[in-house]
Amino acid sequence: MEELVKKAKKNDEDAFNKLILLTQKEMYLIAKTKLKNEDDIADAIQETILSCYKNLRKLRKNQFFKTWLIKILMNECNKIYKKRRKQNISYEEKEIENYLITEDLSFEHISFDLLIRNLNDEEKLILTLYYYVGYSTKEISKLLKLKESTCRSKIARAKLKLRNEYEGGNYGTD
Repeated sequence: MEELVKKAKKNDEDAFNKLILLTQKEMYLIAKTKLKNEDDIADAIQETILSCYKNLRKLRKNQFFKTWLIKILMNECNKIYKKRRKQNISYEEKEIENYLITEDLSFEHISFDLLIRNLNDEEKLILTLYYYVGYSTKEISKLLKLKESTCRSKIARAKLKLRNEYEGGNYGTD
């Protein structure tokens, strides 16, 4: 990846496109933890890519490209989230809530998004980075500016919440 970053810094569009393709899934998963609406997720990713393209030369250490990109994405998500928080709940979110209330879900059919839906935003983000994206606790702690031990504790607490919720049979109802 470092070689692609080096090439992209020299205006190699193919290298930049490859970098984006390599990180596309992770960007989506991370944006999904903060934003519910697919349009907002797409906007956050698009703004992240634009910002990355414009500022790539400012990146000092090529090996930190992915972390740098994720920080930009998180900032974009926060901007959109704050803007949307002031507005009413979207039609799409109401549809999801109605689905959750009416559907009989078994553990095998619960998607990751549904599984973490009742966690707070920080817990959602940490679990997504850890389990879905595959970051280590050390990488997550650097990204979120937490102590590594705090990161591990937050993962453990979030897992306990999920376990308690599942064992309590709270899926499908709020």
